[in-house]
Amino acid sequence: MKPSKLEEAHIWVQEMKQRIAKLAKAQQAKSEAEKHQLKEAHWMRCPKCGQKLATETCGTVEIDVCPSCKGVWLDMGELGRIAEGESSFFNKCLRIIRQDHPVSPHLKAKSPR
Repeated sequence: MKPSKLEEAHIWVQEMKQRIAKLAKAQQAKSEAEKHQLKEAHWMRCPKCGQKLATETCGTVEIDVCPSCKGVWLDMGELGRIAEGESSFFNKCLRIIRQDHPVSPHLKAKSPR
């Protein structure tokens, strides 16, 4: 006995739903594989020259340094932790820079003309 047109349409719709679900699952797996591959290719690599980054410690913070181009890369929040405290590296640099100019020229009051 041959199925009716209504039954054929229902079977066709079910097959299409299964194909679409299978395709979506395959695309998601491919996307996750691409993400993993990109992370492996770029993880701990210098954004400027592509060399592998080395990790150095600055106080309690681990910073990433490129041995090739000497670039320094910080993760989120690391600059704030470096800048904290009077004896921090950042404050020591500011003191050295400001020996001749203790106040930033941007903070000086403008003289009236």
